[in-house]
Amino acid sequence: MKRLKNFLIADKFRFGGLLTILTSITVLMSFDYVNIERNAMPCFFFCYGITVIYTITVFGRAFYIHRWQLSKAKITYTTLMLILWFISAFALNKEMNVFDSSAIWLSVYICLSSTAVIASTLQDWLPSYIKPLLAFLLAAALVLFIYYAAYLFPLYAMSILAAIFIGLSLHTFIPLLLAIVTIIALLRLIKSTPKLKFAVLAGIVIPLMICAWFNYQWRQVNETTGLIANLSTLKEDKLPVWVSVAQQLPKNFVTEKYLKADLVYTTPRENNNWFWGDPGGNSFDEPKKHDPLVMIASLLFGKTMLDDKDKISIIKSMYNSRHLAQNRLWSGDNLETINVVSNIMIYPEYRMAYTEKKLTIQNTNTRRWRNSEEAIYTFQLPEGAVVSSLSLWINGIEEKAHLTTKNKADSAYKTIVGVENRDPSVIHWQEGNTVSVRVFPCTTEENRKFKIGITSPLKKENETLTYQNADFSGPTFKNALEIVQVNFSSRPKELETDLKPQKDGSYLLSRNYKDNWDLTFTSVPLSANTFSFGGSSYKLSSTSMMNTSFRPTAIYLDINSSWSQEEINTLWKEIKTSNVYAYTDKMLRLNNKNLKDTYEQLQKLNFSMFPFYEIKDPGNALVITKGTKTSPNLNDLSGSEFAKSTSAYFAKSTPFRLFMLSGDISPYLKTLKEFRTFRYQAGGLNTLTKQLKQHSFSESKENANTLMIGETEMLIEKTADSSDNQAPDHLLRLFAYNDILKRVGQTYFEKDYVSEDLLKIADQAFIVSPVSSLIVLETQKDYERFNIERSKNSLQNASMKSSGAAPEPHEWLLILIASGVILYFGYKSSYFSKVRSA
Repeated sequence: MKRLKNFLIADKFRFGGLLTILTSITVLMSFDYVNIERNAMPCFFFCYGITVIYTITVFGRAFYIHRWQLSKAKITYTTLMLILWFISAFALNKEMNVFDSSAIWLSVYICLSSTAVIASTLQDWLPSYIKPLLAFLLAAALVLFIYYAAYLFPLYAMSILAAIFIGLSLHTFIPLLLAIVTIIALLRLIKSTPKLKFAVLAGIVIPLMICAWFNYQWRQVNETTGLIANLSTLKEDKLPVWVSVAQQLPKNFVTEKYLKADLVYTTPRENNNWFWGDPGGNSFDEPKKHDPLVMIASLLFGKTMLDDKDKISIIKSMYNSRHLAQNRLWSGDNLETINVVSNIMIYPEYRMAYTEKKLTIQNTNTRRWRNSEEAIYTFQLPEGAVVSSLSLWINGIEEKAHLTTKNKADSAYKTIVGVENRDPSVIHWQEGNTVSVRVFPCTTEENRKFKIGITSPLKKENETLTYQNADFSGPTFKNALEIVQVNFSSRPKELETDLKPQKDGSYLLSRNYKDNWDLTFTSVPLSANTFSFGGSSYKLSSTSMMNTSFRPTAIYLDINSSWSQEEINTLWKEIKTSNVYAYTDKMLRLNNKNLKDTYEQLQKLNFSMFPFYEIKDPGNALVITKGTKTSPNLNDLSGSEFAKSTSAYFAKSTPFRLFMLSGDISPYLKTLKEFRTFRYQAGGLNTLTKQLKQHSFSESKENANTLMIGETEMLIEKTADSSDNQAPDHLLRLFAYNDILKRVGQTYFEKDYVSEDLLKIADQAFIVSPVSSLIVLETQKDYERFNIERSKNSLQNASMKSSGAAPEPHEWLLILIASGVILYFGYKSSYFSKVRSA
């Protein structure tokens, strides 16, 4: 190492080249980290500038020593010069997109290849034990440079012409020249140490073998997709073709890349140059990437027969990418979430909380043209939670939302954003306990702020209550700061938290944004207070799952990849004497002979879509299932024969019983559970077998005026009006939300499921639901133009002061009358006092 150090110092020209490369890389990486998606020209001009200076120096020195016999010049300096050009090319690519951002593995490959080429200039002074590794990496680098040279081949002719006028086009030839100098370096290595030829061979063969393996897997996925689609069509399956494909495709990284071809990964154009990628659209909100494996595989074996819409549906169902698949009106590439303020009011005695999250959005784009962008957020709410307020800051003033139908809100937002380019924000309900928030425009002139209010139940487990934070997906929050303030209506005895207690009884903490957190504290008895509004009162009562007598006449196994052979075997011992069914292409009665084959067939499914409409006697049926993290949502199936049959069935049938074995509940089943389309119980295999032996089933008791709320172990009951009005108005909001879900469930797939009765419930409680949305528009004229009226006889936007005692309209009248009487008699009393004194 000392020898190498002395050598570097001795050859100052070489040392200068290495130092220049280090400087160029540092500037490129620093700029990439600090200035994500900003104007890259300053970075390029710096890298290009020092590259040109070093290039002139190299040629000047060679000409000075060798005159016109430049080939006699040291290849070492030429190699360092080409690495500088290579770095400059990537800096230029940030501004002039020749190929999209490199996949992560490719970025690592590029760095290792460049390092190996630089190290090759020092091969005579490297220890012998390092040379095999160097030979391997150089050979692998050769494969990469040949790929890039072939990729850029269509530009060669144009670049030669352009080089006469603009020297920038010389970047096109750098991979080809690097391939040449890499071959020379490899030949020198083999000449000096013949045994290194095996390392060189491995360096070439291994990347090619990886590429061949990927191509084979790609071909398999492509053929499987076509086969599944064709068979689904032949069977006239009620499910859309893309659902069958999503169920059966192997869930691995090759499949994900295959599905994201064109949407995310660049592929060759079919009608132009063989290696040039199709720029595609922005139907999937993930940055475009360049992956040589995808490029070569799609060139050799083609792409999927599915269209972009079906591919996106499959990606959403297999890889939980719903946020990225939302339709955009404007780009949001340069947006960041820079600040989050969470203000939380917890009511332990009511087992609920109200949270206000105020988010600040920054647009980091430095380009002057088209700098308006659209921010889209997806909030994941706790089970049973509902959005009850929305605000947008317009010209520095907080403007509160109006409630209207989802269709009106969507129409107004698209018209204003897509055509008029002015200020709106809208929030829509989505399946799976999520809502989407859109804010426009987010410009470089000012940071945009919006606030969302969430009414959420507290999860009860044994003798503890848990507040669950509502996290979100959206503009990156990696540099965001967060302030969390928590207040309690009654301070809990035991609280597990890193929040700091304050003198006023609140808890406060400032930190970098943290998305997944909760608060756990000791449970307290439920309050007997009620909340009254609109002629009704709402009160709480404790409840727990009650065992009811139940002997199923038919048991249906909903089998998918989450089931294990051991679970099936254990369960079969308990139910084999019953009428047990599973659904393959038809409802199949199981027995000892076909159980194994049926399990092996269904266990391959990534998720199951059990056709509940095939259950003949739902009142005496038991469905046993095990959930998966991903599946289609109900809305994804809209318009299909499966959706029509499901809707018709739930509109008329008696709710069946469903037992969920421990694990995740799929999005498909989660929404059906919220809609109360079946009686639900969750537990382990031991609990299930015990209840089967006892002929029992645990369920909650609900009716038209009594609803169980999430995992709170409490009911909210709607009763006749009461004078007591001390509870928070969130009782009404939670009851209304769950009531709407229950009513919507039977007609969700029908076009007219949005009824006036449901709209009145949502309007009174002022909540976001399947039938209602919140929207903020810039002016009152905008509301009038889209026929969006301010809610009357409604709770309006929730706030931290929504702690109950909200006067009714007739109560306001009584208050006004009483105030008038007091003022009158006060005035008369003062008047007569003056008369007597006179």
